[in-house]
Amino acid sequence: MAQSVVLICVDPSKHSDYALDYYLKHVHKEGNVVEVVHVPEFWDCYGPMEGPTPGRLQELRQETAQATAALRDKVTNILTAAGVQAKFEALQGKEPWETILDFARKVNATLIVIGSRGMGKVRRTFLGSVSDSVLHHADCPVLICRHPHVQGQH
Repeated sequence: MAQSVVLICVDPSKHSDYALDYYLKHVHKEGNVVEVVHVPEFWDCYGPMEGPTPGRLQELRQETAQATAALRDKVTNILTAAGVQAKFEALQGKEPWETILDFARKVNATLIVIGSRGMGKVRRTFLGSVSDSVLHHADCPVLICRHPHVQGQH
């Protein structure tokens, strides 16, 4: 029987923490291959005459790298404590949902686990939603974990 490859999407939010916890408590099975991905802020989209100054851009990149390292350490510690081996990948991409799906295809994911920020319909329509886009464009099942403390905005 082929191994299940589970792709868990993480970020520094409580929604992401909840999705990881939900996976560990309710979904994980011995033998699953677990891939954890984070798509940090993308700072390479600015031309020389727009956006932050070059110095500020460098600071933002360093802050993002530090935040990503802290997230990696936190998630790795949680998974290790749960006895789950996983690979953590920080992916680079302008559109997080596309970057996540490209990686999911690369590793032949059989399930994607992602948190939901619980935006209402109006905000989601104007701002977009990574979890919605992943759900609608994925080639495999997607488990969207909505934090139970998010009030019902449907």
